[in-house]
Amino acid sequence: MKAVPMRPALLAALLLLGSAAALPNPLHPEPGSLNVPQGSRRRPNIVQFVTDDQDGVMGGDWHMPILRKYLAEEGANFTQYITDFALCCPSRTTILTGQCAHNTGVVGVGVPNVLGGFTRFNEMGMEHKTAPLALQAAGYRTGLIGKYLNGYWSETAHHVPPGWERWFAIANIDYYNWTASDQGKLLEFGDKDEDYSTDVLTTKAIEFLDRQKNEDRPFFLYLAPYATHMPHLPPRRHIGKYAGLKVPRVPSFNESDEHIAKKVTFVRNLPHISEETAAAYDHRYQTRAETLLAVDDMIEAVVQKLKEIREWDNTYILYTADNGYKMGHHRLSGKLSGYENDIRLPFYVRGPGVPRGVQLSHLISNIDLASTWLELAGVEDPLAHERNGISFAPLLRGDRDLLEDPDLHRVGVLVEKPVPTGIFDTKVSILVPDVPFGLKDPFKGLRPERLPNGSWPWQVLEAEFGEANRFNQQVDEQVRKGIALPIGDEAWLTPEMKAQLSLAGLRRYMDLARAQGLTEEGIIRASENLFPIAYYGLRTAGKLGRYKYLEYPNGQFELYDLDKDPHEVNNIFGESPPELIATLARTLNLLKTCRGATCTIKSFSVLGWD
Repeated sequence: MKAVPMRPALLAALLLLGSAAALPNPLHPEPGSLNVPQGSRRRPNIVQFVTDDQDGVMGGDWHMPILRKYLAEEGANFTQYITDFALCCPSRTTILTGQCAHNTGVVGVGVPNVLGGFTRFNEMGMEHKTAPLALQAAGYRTGLIGKYLNGYWSETAHHVPPGWERWFAIANIDYYNWTASDQGKLLEFGDKDEDYSTDVLTTKAIEFLDRQKNEDRPFFLYLAPYATHMPHLPPRRHIGKYAGLKVPRVPSFNESDEHIAKKVTFVRNLPHISEETAAAYDHRYQTRAETLLAVDDMIEAVVQKLKEIREWDNTYILYTADNGYKMGHHRLSGKLSGYENDIRLPFYVRGPGVPRGVQLSHLISNIDLASTWLELAGVEDPLAHERNGISFAPLLRGDRDLLEDPDLHRVGVLVEKPVPTGIFDTKVSILVPDVPFGLKDPFKGLRPERLPNGSWPWQVLEAEFGEANRFNQQVDEQVRKGIALPIGDEAWLTPEMKAQLSLAGLRRYMDLARAQGLTEEGIIRASENLFPIAYYGLRTAGKLGRYKYLEYPNGQFELYDLDKDPHEVNNIFGESPPELIATLARTLNLLKTCRGATCTIKSFSVLGWD
């Protein structure tokens, strides 16, 4: 590790732990089954883990014994935690601010996308709207250790955002050969064992906690490892620990022709997954699980340090991810879709008053986290009117009414992707509705314009549907060139893009996969990472049922009854009661432009449908 001079340029399933019958009753906890703080009523500490690309469907958390030991068995597992936008930067923006992506205006990952990334985050004034800023103002000692936002790289690493007393943020991202901003000073790490990024972040977290011995203030620690993002490089000590682990072959994996034919157009045209591609998916699944073993080590270290400094009983630990992931599900790879693999994430929490060893079916979202942190801390939220989520702190404190009736918390939540790709966009989708009169438009100047006759110019339609129309041809071209996305044609990659793409790590992963006998074509086809079409969706729960309703800009729709079809293989839009469709569509239309508390759905108006 060495310091380097700064340049001034600025740029931007879920684990079901045993059978329900074997678990304690969350509504009537046994004596001693609640985590109760010892001693005086001090303000609690909060540790928030945020991993990268870890879904709550394929079972990545199944293979984390430390997570299970300390958070699942000693806390609560929320089985319906949904992300608003299944992509890194928009989701992390929502986590920090408590606002939906259509309100933050951050709807992409950054360079070359002007609609996302660190620069867009700042342009929209989001740095001054984060919950940690309010926590710090209320006397909390705050720290961010790990991944901040896409587009925060070596050229911006001198910038330490407001609200963070301790700042150790990943800049040029990778598992090895990466850089970090340490209080605004750029540090470089190499390829030795001690340079492995998750382990370095663990060391920094322990140093942060060690200082608590001399502090009277409570702390908030945001701990965000790069795992389990592609290229899935485990530390050397964990390579091969899960040899032979395979993607569960659920009905959505390599989905049947019968079911794929009922999906949105570009998905209908996807080819079957070959045996060599399936083998590459299995290897990715194995190495993803192995990267999470280092996160498990991180959890162990944090827990032991909290116990050593006598803060364990006064600390809430929350664990989730930014977005989920597909690996051959619906014949796709990656994130960005509205399917459960991408939007439903692991969520565990333990701490004072939290029921122990239980699963809760309450519908919660990343828009809820900012409000929840503040309520747990007893901090009055200066931006409560702008937050879109609902604090679930009462649930964590054992509110019996809420525990007994999940519908009291929420019955529906928005999922959205208001841009075609999330990566290459310069305008939002034609699907994005106009903002109601009198409200600020986060996409002013970034909306496509119609012709005088009301139709869309061909350039707009090309931007909207071009990537989807060429999807299969582009993958074939990558195979022909021997390129694994996102390495791409490096001639067009800017330095900013290279800093965010883990190029060295990707080459290293390719070598690791080839050594296991995987073919280059299989590796490349299992590496595709796009869902190149915009959508809005509604995810419901409660008495209405668990439904997923999706609208696309080409006039197509998908609807899944998740109680009967949890893997989303049978689109029932064309055979469902029109009253149900109308209810879901009406509710979704309200959510597309919701502001403040209007983003909370606590009941449905169902006319004429039973």
